[in-house]
Amino acid sequence: MLRSALPFAALVLAAAVPSLAADGPPEVSAEQVDCRYATFSRSPRDPAPRDTLAGAALPDNDVFRPLLADQREPRFYADYRRLVFRGSQVLAEGHGSSIDAALVAFGGAFGIWGLRQARGCDGLQISMFGAVFAQFNLDANSADLLNADYFVGPEATLRRGIWSGRLRLYHQSSHLGDEFLLNYAIDHGVRRQDMSIEIVDALASVEDTWWRLFGGGGFVIFSGKDPDLAAKPGFFQWGLELRGPEWRPWAWLRSTSLRPVFGANFMSVQSNGWNVNSSLNGGLEWGAPNGGHRVRALLEFQRGAVLFAQFFLAKTQNFGAVLQFEF
Repeated sequence: MLRSALPFAALVLAAAVPSLAADGPPEVSAEQVDCRYATFSRSPRDPAPRDTLAGAALPDNDVFRPLLADQREPRFYADYRRLVFRGSQVLAEGHGSSIDAALVAFGGAFGIWGLRQARGCDGLQISMFGAVFAQFNLDANSADLLNADYFVGPEATLRRGIWSGRLRLYHQSSHLGDEFLLNYAIDHGVRRQDMSIEIVDALASVEDTWWRLFGGGGFVIFSGKDPDLAAKPGFFQWGLELRGPEWRPWAWLRSTSLRPVFGANFMSVQSNGWNVNSSLNGGLEWGAPNGGHRVRALLEFQRGAVLFAQFFLAKTQNFGAVLQFEF
């Protein structure tokens, strides 16, 4: 699995590297500003009033910043973790109370229509998003695929100056891995549950140059009977993010910069007794100040439910490292 992933990782890295600047940082037009990371509502070069909005089909960038420390945020990432189980050890497949695990994700959002300022960032956007999250047991002989979760649905995002928000209605379906079933689960009485649910959630965010606070929640509106998550549907989510000053260590790459970042994400789920799941990460982000491509190398720590579909009640404490790619 690792050998097959190397060519893909190299391709993604090549696509994420910004162009080299021969004579210094290029002048960036206001239309190129990535509104997910801009904290102003209007470009100073735009003479139009701040409330001038116009419809736009297939907008290039969104107005809501993806959450840094949320493991289930639609993005591309490759993640190594040491999972330590504090309850059920089914996912360890007989390897004790802990395993080395690889978590990967492929996902993102595609803008369909927006009502946006011509050069600023205020406005709203309608998008479709999708993601696949997969988890592998690296301690198994064949690096068993444990589980895969699929997310898809529409979302609406909104920005007004330093305030932004997101509303989503999406489907989640989950499937145990064939190798996990064949190599361990069937022989040990682990039964596959039909995890197919529909969820609505909403978040509000306020940010400045170096900090961001967010909070919200949602509920399961439809669920299968085994388990019936709609019987206890609610959840809350909140957190904070910090973004440090830019650092340009390379004279030949002055159009890009490094920046320290830190994220904290907390979630409390009714079906899990309102226990708080905590996820923290921090490290370096590499990208162009006004570009959409960003690469992050982060260390992470999580304590709470594993968030692997039907195993979401299994409690763990885990730590590791992740490479995130944002386009």
